[in-house]
Amino acid sequence: MADIDSLIQQLDQSGKDVFWQGKASQESIEKLESLLGSRLPVSFKTFLAEYGGGGVVEEEVSGIEDDDPTLEHRGTVYGDTLLCREDYSLPENLVVIYLGADDVVWCLDVSQFDGDECPVVAFDVFSKSTKPLAPTFNDFLAEYLTLRISA
Repeated sequence: MADIDSLIQQLDQSGKDVFWQGKASQESIEKLESLLGSRLPVSFKTFLAEYGGGGVVEEEVSGIEDDDPTLEHRGTVYGDTLLCREDYSLPENLVVIYLGADDVVWCLDVSQFDGDECPVVAFDVFSKSTKPLAPTFNDFLAEYLTLRISA
């Protein structure tokens, strides 16, 4: 997480409008897993515990806001996943970690765990297909942060 922490610090100092949802407790993370009916990768749980979710405003990584995993609005993992399951027939094995305003949906594919990690995929809302984005959440997050720091 050290590299991620450094990238987050760089993003915070970049002058961009940045928002973090606040640390999530272990209990909240476990409750989120229960609500979703699946375990989450260790790297994502570490991110939730440290930052809760967030990033550049209007491009935030979904998370647990105010340490409440039951919130169902946009920007929360639970809310974004429920919305996509209802509106786009998102499969049960996908957990939304990013829902862009232009129907961009990036997810954890919790059916493909390799040890404690699973890949991040893009879900196409029209074809209902997925495309690999990153082998782990940490790889995804490092790229997300790097692109926004340099933009």
